Amino acid sequence: MKMHPVVLGTLIIASLWSNPSLAHHVMDGEIPLTFFYGLLSGLGHPVIGFDHLAFVIAVGLIGYFHQNRYLLPLAFLMGTLGGIVFQLTSFKLYLVEPAISGSVVLLGILALRAKRLPTQVVIYGFVITGIFHGYAYGSTILGAEVTPLVAYIMGLLAIQYAIAGIVIKSLELFSGANGSKIPIRVIGSIVLGIGLVFTIENLSTYSPL
Repeated sequence: MKMHPVVLGTLIIASLWSNPSLAHHVMDGEIPLTFFYGLLSGLGHPVIGFDHLAFVIAVGLIGYFHQNRYLLPLAFLMGTLGGIVFQLTSFKLYLVEPAISGSVVLLGILALRAKRLPTQVVIYGFVITGIFHGYAYGSTILGAEVTPLVAYIMGLLAIQYAIAGIVIKSLELFSGANGSKIPIRVIGSIVLGIGLVFTIENLSTYSPL
């Protein structure tokens, strides 16, 4: 019996969610003290943060269907950098975690309609959502010295661009080798399922007080 991709993505991430501390902290949440550990933390954060990872994958999926596809992820990186600056300068953003999980849901939906999205809408969407993701990233590096902080940001931006670029290149190779339609609906549905799990989790723990 075939399982719908949304259901599959939901089950996968639900099983990974059994240890939620892994979803947002590298090196047990300790602040890096050296350039190397700052770089390592930046490289690792988007990979173990499953909501962030799903979003970056969706960035690559949507970027694939537009011109200058390898430049579009830079809009998300600009937003990410802006969010980190907001965090480090104590600029207050509210409902960050619900916004992040909601953005994964939104991008999963948009990934299903990637061919129909105007490029300007994609750019603005990447920048705005990137701000919330960057704000969350910045919270894990608060208090770090300049050197590990710069290294963290370098690693963070590099790994996110690499993930999005790998997704785009993989879709190019798949399409060229098989001459068949890219399974955008399958991957987009999985991204959507992941976002739904995190949205439900955030709503269940949210308190207006």
